[in-house]
Amino acid sequence: MLGWWFVVTGPAVGDGEGEVLAKWETGLGGLDWIAALASAGRAEQLRFDGYPLRYTARAGDVLPLLADGSVFEGGPGADHRPRELDAGRIAACPPDALLTVDAWDQS
Repeated sequence: MLGWWFVVTGPAVGDGEGEVLAKWETGLGGLDWIAALASAGRAEQLRFDGYPLRYTARAGDVLPLLADGSVFEGGPGADHRPRELDAGRIAACPPDALLTVDAWDQS
């Protein structure tokens, strides 16, 4: 299957890893939303090799896109692919929190 698997994590707590806020799978066009944020200077791409592509962005820029569903678009069948959202963690995340967005190439 061609597309992307996304994992969005919030800030690390203590010495641990960040809490997972959302995970979803999308089609080939699934990178469009994060690429647009990076082009606008509202996200920074840290890794470029696809294993994973890694970005950071403020929660205030990412979480509204989760809420409106636009991150789940990405080509044919994208709306039928698995997705998991942790509503409690998303609601508790302050808008200025720095999130990590990992996009795994599924090709």
